[in-house]
Amino acid sequence: MDFQMPSHDVTANRRSFLAGSLAIASASLAAPSRAATGSANIVAGPQQLMRVRIEMDVKGNVRVSDNAIASKETRQTFPITSQAVLDYEERYRRPADAAASSEVVAAERYYHTASNKSVLNKTSSEQDLRKSMRQAIVRRESLPESIYSPDHFFTHGELSLLKSPVSSVSVDRFLPGERVIEGDRYEIDSDALCSVLNLTSVDSGRVESTVAGISEDAVRFKLEGDIEGSIDGVGTRIRLIGKMTFDRNAKTCTWLALAIHETREISRAEPGFDVSATIRMVRRPMAQAVALPAERAVIEFDREIPRERMYVELQSRQLEVGTMMDRKWRMISDAPGSAVMRMIDHDRSIAQCNLRPLVQLPEGKQWTLEAFEAAVRQTLGEKLTQLVEGDQRVSAQGLRVLRVVADGETQGVPIRWIMMHFSDDEGRRVQATFTLSADKLEAFAGNDAQLADSLRFLDPTEIHDGKPGDEEAIAGEPEADPEIASRPPTDDTETLSSSDRR
Repeated sequence: MDFQMPSHDVTANRRSFLAGSLAIASASLAAPSRAATGSANIVAGPQQLMRVRIEMDVKGNVRVSDNAIASKETRQTFPITSQAVLDYEERYRRPADAAASSEVVAAERYYHTASNKSVLNKTSSEQDLRKSMRQAIVRRESLPESIYSPDHFFTHGELSLLKSPVSSVSVDRFLPGERVIEGDRYEIDSDALCSVLNLTSVDSGRVESTVAGISEDAVRFKLEGDIEGSIDGVGTRIRLIGKMTFDRNAKTCTWLALAIHETREISRAEPGFDVSATIRMVRRPMAQAVALPAERAVIEFDREIPRERMYVELQSRQLEVGTMMDRKWRMISDAPGSAVMRMIDHDRSIAQCNLRPLVQLPEGKQWTLEAFEAAVRQTLGEKLTQLVEGDQRVSAQGLRVLRVVADGETQGVPIRWIMMHFSDDEGRRVQATFTLSADKLEAFAGNDAQLADSLRFLDPTEIHDGKPGDEEAIAGEPEADPEIASRPPTDDTETLSSSDRR
């Protein structure tokens, strides 16, 4: 259900927060207003509630291959500019038996603002978070951190919007955690870099921090360094310089500004990029929550995130269909007459699913399973070795689903095809064709069953992918896969009785 805003004056609170943020940032850039003290003990105190604002400006190039599955060599480059704002409050969570000073491994968030304006290759787009998705949970047991909704399902576009290159949960890990004097220098360890920069690993390089100034109220730091690392198996190189302020009264980092140059490799799910970014983060402790619910969300720290909460909503604007799938699935291409989803696990391609619209049948007419099997045989031709199985069912969405599993070979490689025909009583039809090599069956883990039960036809008003209708795919052109011809009804259709339609 949708979250209802409490009766607090949120607008006034936001104005107060922004005014305070400006004052903090100005004080951090200026020289200390009080005489510098000789030393300061930089030990972050435990925090419960924080208000955070992050502003990001990005400029650079997106790099695309012709086919990211076959080669990651750059074939095209597109200029990109982007301005994003995240403004949220977060409640830090630890296991019940954890010490108050232990690392935060989860947080509850309420996003007051989450928006992005970008221009990619002269095409402008804007994205905002849906109101129903403003409440979220962040888990950090493994990196990069996972964000999910306790009640609803994000789209991949919304998840990308909420991903920040700097984590507000762990920014205090950039602090030395000991007494310092002005001019002290220390190296930030790789675990802290992974945690704050949301990286899976840091493989080489170093980032160094220097104590730039000490006053009675604050300690200022300068950051600089280069690192090479990875995010879910995709290599990235980062050069950064920045400034950071530790508030001695609040005992936490309240301001961070970074200038980053990042070059990320092309992955099988997303294009690569070479960009420069300016990131400004302001944090301030809160005495009480404004929009977060008073009752804490249930987080079972001794268990993995429930699988069903990690589904992502995938939608095809062109085909007007939607489905809930594991987050390993991405909508790679969405063009008139064809949509392509790809399953990627740590930059390893597992399977591909091609979606095709079929000619609408007269109301009350349906294909038979026998007709679908015959069409599969005709489409695969000499590639087909055997039909493994065929079945039919009514899905949880009320659609009739025909399913045929076939084995064969392509260029000497054993292939498994899972072809599914979806139809409703109005005659709307769509075909889904999963293609995967035989050695990926275990990793595929029966994802066709999830598609079978969750695929549904959409009204245009239900589509909320956050993309302009004419946006082109930039993750590389998908490979062609066998499809069942979109043919008009023949004698291979059957007429449903009124009881069948029910």
